[in-house]
Amino acid sequence: MSAPRPLGEIESPRPLRAADGHLAGSGWCLFPGEPLAPAIRLRVGETVLAATSDQPRPDVAQLLPHEPAAARSGFAFAGNVPAGAHVALFEARAPNGAWLPFKPLSLAADAAPFAAVVDTPISTGTLRDRVKVAGWALDPRSPVVDLRVRYGHREIACAINQPRADVPTLFPSVSHAAHAGFVTEDFLVAGHGPVRVRARLADGRTVIAPTAVSFGVATDENHSADLDLTAARVPLPGYTPPPPAPPPRPAARPLNVLFVLPGSFASNNALHAAGLANELATAGHRCAVAVAHDVETIAHHAAPAFAALTHAAAPAYRFADGRPANVVHAWTTSELVRRAATAILERHPARLVVHLEDNEQQILAHALGRDFAELSALDDAELDRLVPPDLSHPRRSRDFLARADGVTLITARLRELAPVAARCHTIWPAADARYFHPRPRPDEFRRALQLPPDTTILFYPGNVHAANAAEMRELYAAVTRLNAGGVPVTLIRTGNDRVDFLGVHAARAREHVIELGQILHHRHLPPLLALADIFVQPGAPDAFNDYRFPSKLPEFFALGRPVVLPRANLGEKVRHGIDAYVLERADAAGIERAVRELRANPALAARLAEGAAAFAAEHFSWRRSAETLASFYASLAPS
Repeated sequence: MSAPRPLGEIESPRPLRAADGHLAGSGWCLFPGEPLAPAIRLRVGETVLAATSDQPRPDVAQLLPHEPAAARSGFAFAGNVPAGAHVALFEARAPNGAWLPFKPLSLAADAAPFAAVVDTPISTGTLRDRVKVAGWALDPRSPVVDLRVRYGHREIACAINQPRADVPTLFPSVSHAAHAGFVTEDFLVAGHGPVRVRARLADGRTVIAPTAVSFGVATDENHSADLDLTAARVPLPGYTPPPPAPPPRPAARPLNVLFVLPGSFASNNALHAAGLANELATAGHRCAVAVAHDVETIAHHAAPAFAALTHAAAPAYRFADGRPANVVHAWTTSELVRRAATAILERHPARLVVHLEDNEQQILAHALGRDFAELSALDDAELDRLVPPDLSHPRRSRDFLARADGVTLITARLRELAPVAARCHTIWPAADARYFHPRPRPDEFRRALQLPPDTTILFYPGNVHAANAAEMRELYAAVTRLNAGGVPVTLIRTGNDRVDFLGVHAARAREHVIELGQILHHRHLPPLLALADIFVQPGAPDAFNDYRFPSKLPEFFALGRPVVLPRANLGEKVRHGIDAYVLERADAAGIERAVRELRANPALAARLAEGAAAFAAEHFSWRRSAETLASFYASLAPS
């Protein structure tokens, strides 16, 4: 005789959704004629969740008055499941002990976010002793490779990969959960504030999570007793931005434009694409931006007027009119972008526009430490092994450009790297006028930094990587030389160091540098940048700088400060002594000379500040750039 089939229902919204990988819901189940409700479990692939059964259900008793188990047939389920799309199979245990399926449902599970817990010596509250702290930190998608505990203005390195027997019970499907523990390498030093955990992951992402612990110690042997770390903060003042521009003329033929980026929304090229997409959308075009990873970084942008999606979701994406993209704008020829754009175009033919913003050949050669001619001579198999996905393949990028209907260039010099017959259009980057505009110097905050009144502040926002390491060394060397020569100069820096660019000179070079780390929200930069007296873009004419347009330059000019830059890229367009201070080479000697002259000649500094703001107003506008870009799109023959 076959076992009776269970009766039951799952009452959670359909399809089931496991936000952050956590699934929870309820239902009821019984076997006809049985006096007791059965045990329930849920299978999701290899993951099995046991439900809490024997829950009161008077409504089921009314629905099935002749079933003795109806009144207590309820159950609840909760637990973590692996990310992805699954079939969730609910099973009931029959009286003979067999598990019988009674309800299959579709389940969509998001990946759980990065989580961190401090539980030693306390798990909640305020820690007031100088001790080492320990806990666990886990991202389900990728192991931690570097971890720091942060509080107030402090950051303490941690030993990672510590064993944790309890974490796998919380994340049973995560293979690296058993070694999610960490402990600080040193005792916490004086400081105040909530404790946060910052991690760098094996997949390249940087993530931060709060904990339930705060730290509060007033002083230690490294700080004088009269230093009050709990003093009231001196805020950076806010300023009223210029009035918004009038709305643009509505587009006669709105387009569906899909930008494809190589990284996340936290990158510089995302600032460019977002500036254009926002303005295109204001004119009536429908825009979406697809990123390779970390789509949640869209939160770094204020009020985006475009859809945010991943490369994986892009081929199936439909705009508000129900149609796919008319234009696919591939932002660079990197392998990540080329593959994503190709997948989109295979599914929906569209006009392909490829954007060039760097000498990709030079960047690849820098990254691999080999001459580009040597790399070009390698066969495809060897290149596939060597070329990382975020850089351009020498041959595949060339074929990708040849396929394009049009090419956009961040600077006209890049025309040399486009196909001879390509239709090209140059788009200079701009600055978001909502935040980047002339601002007075926040002297109260400068005093809070305890800098002498005659100190000249330079400000450089940006990462250091293999391609710009040499010129950043020159900037730090200039600051060292100026201070050694009796000229008080402080460099304020934001961004991360991806290479060791200072080596044995690091300690001395950083004596007069304030490093603020990465500022996640770009709109938070302008009040800090207002601290600067002078902006310096180091570098010299070469195969790297001649083909680029540093995205920080429009922002430097828009803030109305003297700008020092080399005679490369924008330095070839501005007028020395009127728009900017142009050096043949912005190396240590040139930067030192420019800073000395601007300090000694306040009239020149004031003239260059006014000239910078005027140049920005005339040449840097996302709206004007978007209008010309829309015209370029329209001029391309439909695919």
